[in-house]
Amino acid sequence: MRHRDERGFTLVELVIAMGMFTIVMFAIIYFLTSGTRSYGYAKNELNLQMESQMLLNQIRDVAYSSNYAEFDASNKALILYDVDKVAPPSPSPGATPTPSTPPYIKTAKVVLIYLIGDKLYLQRDLDPTAVDPAALSSTCVASDDYLFSRYMTDFDATVNKNDIQLIMKMKNGSRKYELNEGVTIRNGWVEYP
Repeated sequence: MRHRDERGFTLVELVIAMGMFTIVMFAIIYFLTSGTRSYGYAKNELNLQMESQMLLNQIRDVAYSSNYAEFDASNKALILYDVDKVAPPSPSPGATPTPSTPPYIKTAKVVLIYLIGDKLYLQRDLDPTAVDPAALSSTCVASDDYLFSRYMTDFDATVNKNDIQLIMKMKNGSRKYELNEGVTIRNGWVEYP
């Protein structure tokens, strides 16, 4: 009589093989999820860096064409003025001219950049008499028509003659980014009332 070859895997061998297969699968899943998480963090940080550089470039463009700036710290608002100057009116005959007479201001346009909550807003070509940073939260939050950027946690500026030092803090998910840059006003500084 011939015996059939009935060799195969024992139960112990199958359990060991399944255990090794499970360990390898868990390692693959761990590396995939860890890589996906790292990619998400890197993408969030890169988005913040690109957003902050875009903001900085646009603020520089506005500042280059401005000739006066101020920062309202209580309302987190940077106000940039583009003042058109004309010569002071001629003194009347017989009047003594004063050398300290400031230039006569013909018109001024204002660009307003302000933080409300976690959003930065920008408004252009405003009448300087209509600028009221304290009233911004009621007029602009309802619509995102003036939205400049999301992800902002803080916006601050220090204005010295011809120089604006900007500090923008941003957060996207768990990633944070801070930009501290200087912007120069190149259009000639004018003391605006």
